[in-house]
Amino acid sequence: MKKNPILLFCLTTLVVVGVSLGYYWGASGASNEIDDIRNLRSENKRLEKKIEDYEKALANLHATAESFKKDAQQANRRKSPTLESPVVVEEKKDERAKMTSEEVGLALRNAFLDSNPITRSVVFSQLLADLDSENLEAVLEVYEDIPMGFENMHEYQMLLYGWGKFDPSGAIEYCNKRATGIGAGFATAGVLHGWASSDPQAALAWVRAPENEGMSKIYNFGLVRGWASQDLTAATAYVTDLDEGGDRHELVKILTTEQLKQGFSPTRFWVESMEDENMKKSAFTNLTQQRSREHPEEVAQWLKEHAGKEYADASFGRLGDNWGQRDPVAAAKYFDELPAGEGKNEGMREVVEHWAKDDPEATGNWLNEKEPSADMDPIYATYARQVSEEDGAGAMQWAVSITEPKLQKRTITSVGQNWYRQDKESVETWLPESGLPEETQEAIRKPPKKNWWQSLRPKKSN
Repeated sequence: MKKNPILLFCLTTLVVVGVSLGYYWGASGASNEIDDIRNLRSENKRLEKKIEDYEKALANLHATAESFKKDAQQANRRKSPTLESPVVVEEKKDERAKMTSEEVGLALRNAFLDSNPITRSVVFSQLLADLDSENLEAVLEVYEDIPMGFENMHEYQMLLYGWGKFDPSGAIEYCNKRATGIGAGFATAGVLHGWASSDPQAALAWVRAPENEGMSKIYNFGLVRGWASQDLTAATAYVTDLDEGGDRHELVKILTTEQLKQGFSPTRFWVESMEDENMKKSAFTNLTQQRSREHPEEVAQWLKEHAGKEYADASFGRLGDNWGQRDPVAAAKYFDELPAGEGKNEGMREVVEHWAKDDPEATGNWLNEKEPSADMDPIYATYARQVSEEDGAGAMQWAVSITEPKLQKRTITSVGQNWYRQDKESVETWLPESGLPEETQEAIRKPPKKNWWQSLRPKKSN
């Protein structure tokens, strides 16, 4: 067959063009691959450098964390802890100052995962003591993974206190983003604690602003706590000028706690010198509550001077509660010797509640020595309710001896329900002969289900 020169030329041209295009495309693809490899090598070098930086940061972090843990362990072993010398404190502050924001964040994150509450708290307190605008962002990144709730209250108290000292507006804005309603209010009170400790007048002005009036009762907790730590006299004057209300008593507790750091004797005089009767009553109650937990005899001696005074009545109740848990026999003897009055009755009632748990027979013998009276009714009621937890039948004899009708009915019902849980048949036999109103009998037959904590019984001492 004769070859066609034109066709041959066309085929030859197509082959050349195809080979050329293939070479071009192949070279172009190879070039792209080479560029990709170069980019990967560059990225690897960058990542290697970043990993190296992280390793250095972690090394510093571990060294710092170990130092914090040793400090905590040493402090925990001391029987009589003392303050560190200024030189040591400054050295450790210098160490922390050398940490980068990244290292601070890593240290906090690592500490939050620590199951030991002592070493965890040491790291948080040491690092948040140096919280500032430079490391704030790194710290907040850690807190994104820490739920804002009661279980992490301590960590948030430290954050908001430290932040409130240098940027209260930003901290308050943060609180409103992380929580709502009362939750945001209490978080903001934490900010005010730090703010008022450094600039109480500015914090006060913010609380008094019209737009903050609705939550001011909550904000006052933080304001007064921070203010009292710097100027107790001014903080006390502020609380005195507030309208009487539910929060005022709690604010006095904050003031009393701060004053008590100066010792019991100065606090006694501080409390006694108060001119506002309601403030004085709150201060007496709070001082007694705090001091009598560990030193009931000392408080008892002081309160003797104020027996029969209305502002001290509730204090005797707090003394009876705390002393009755430690030594009910000694407490009972003390209240026996007090002059008649509301304070004495309150104290005896609290002592009886604790004493009856430990030794109901001795408590009953002590009560039998008292002359029955209307003042003794609440004390009999307390004893009957407590004894009925174990001996409903015996407790009922005390319940029916109460003379005040309404208190008697409430006590009989409560005691009867406990007895019914223990011995249904005996109660069913007793009820028709008891002379109780039908509605009381029906209430006894339908005792409410107890919550789990109401069924707890402490181990009795031998």
